[in-house]
This record gives sequence, structure tokens and C-alpha cells, in this order.
Amino acid sequence: MAFKLSAITWSQHHSFDLKKVDEFKLMDLYASAGLGGIEFINEHLSSLEPAHLRKIKKYATDRNLTITCLSPGNNFGNEDDKAQASNEEYVTRSIDAAEILGAPVVRVFAGWPPQGKREQLWAKAVASMKKCAAYAATKGITLVLEPHNGGGFLPDSTSTVKFLEDVGSDYLKLNVDTGNYHEKDIPGAIKNTMKYTSYVHFKIHTISKNGKKTSDFDLPKTMKVLAESGYNGFLAIEYEGQDFLKTEDKEAKAANEAEFFPVAVKRVKELIKKYY
Repeated sequence: MAFKLSAITWSQHHSFDLKKVDEFKLMDLYASAGLGGIEFINEHLSSLEPAHLRKIKKYATDRNLTITCLSPGNNFGNEDDKAQASNEEYVTRSIDAAEILGAPVVRVFAGWPPQGKREQLWAKAVASMKKCAAYAATKGITLVLEPHNGGGFLPDSTSTVKFLEDVGSDYLKLNVDTGNYHEKDIPGAIKNTMKYTSYVHFKIHTISKNGKKTSDFDLPKTMKVLAESGYNGFLAIEYEGQDFLKTEDKEAKAANEAEFFPVAVKRVKELIKKYY
């Protein structure tokens, strides 16, 4: 079975904040790690102007990298109509950028409503997503919805599927983030939603230096679910171990990214070889 391996630049967000890397150095890093793709967080691109995006696309092509996804941090959980419209516009600008970059998908969130307003604002979030999916259709871009926690609309697989079905667009599919379902049986939840899936974030929190021990998630079981489902799209590694250090020192967190991101990549390659 075919597989495609990418990573999301959130894996280096502290290094980016400290200006240790920029979008070009990130592409160099991913190419040298033997990845075939890179997913950009919007904020990790210094500009969304077309001329700059064309430079990014060319640089990626010269390093044999596919720009697999563009990821705005939108929020459709707003009571304020101006804020909601601003987030819709942010997603449509991201769709335009993805078209230039050649990224087939744009990662989106349903959002984070104010406490106690989830049911009240659900339909508003659905309406905003419908607008954005309709615009994406005009560009041949697919939106991929990421389940999310922290008080968001979509903490589990049941709510995620309901949102997808309420929007009801062929241009809104699922980004399975393998660490974002807040359910007892996470592999089971992933398995039950693979039929909606067009993209995957393969989440890794802390990992040992030899790659064999990880926190929170059963990586072999997760990879097995993906393989057995027949998924052959991009797996975007999302390393987040730096955020579990018991320090607020960004230099230490950036050093952790530099040390353990290659370990995470190596481990995912081993799992792909075993299960695919």
C-alpha cells in the first residue's frame, strides 16, 4: 500500500517564534529528514502575497517536497458577526493561498464558542463552514475539518461526524488528528471516522530518545488502524513533546524540537514499514 509522509510546522513553533528557522529553513529541515511533504501553519509563512507564495512553491519543488496542506487557525464560534465574517474571510484567503501553493487541502476548525453557548452557536458555525466549502469548491480545494478540544465544538468523533453531516459538502472532509478525540477508545474513534478522512495528523507527544516509548498515545495501534482502513493519503507528523517540558523557557523548548523531531520522524517511518 502506498503512503505519503509529511509533517506540520507546528512541530517547530518555538524555534520559529525565536527566529531560529523560517519557512525556507523549515523546508530544508523536512527535506533533509527524508519527508515528502510539508504542511504550513499560516503564521509560519511570512506573507500570503502571491509573489511570496510562488517563491515558497518553487523552493519546495526544488527540494522534492509537496506542500500538503495549509492550516489557518480559524474560529467559527463567535457571537459577534464581524468576528465571524473576519474568520470566514481568513479561511477564503487561505484557500486562495493554497491554490497558489498547490496544496490540495486546507485544515479548518469549527471553533470555540463562549462557555455555555455551544448549542446556540452550532448552526452559525455550520453556516460559516458551508460558505467556505462552497468557495473552496470554486478553487478545487478540499477543506479538512480537525476535531478539537479545549471547549471547542468538536471534542469527540460523534460531534465531528454530526458537524460534517450538517455541513453536507463534498468539499468538507475530515482531518483525523490522532490525538484530538477525547474518548476512552481513541483508536476505535479513529477507525469509525476513517470513511470521512482525507488527511491525517499523526500526533506524538513526548518520546524517548530511542523512539520506543511515548506518552499518551499507542502509536503502533494507531498506525495499524490507519493501514487496515486502507488510508493512503498524507500522514502529517505533529510533534508536540516540547510543550510538555516543565519550563516556560522557549530556548529549552526549541532545543527539544531540534532533538526529538528527527526521533519522531524515524519512529513513524518504522511504523509505516511495519504496518504498511
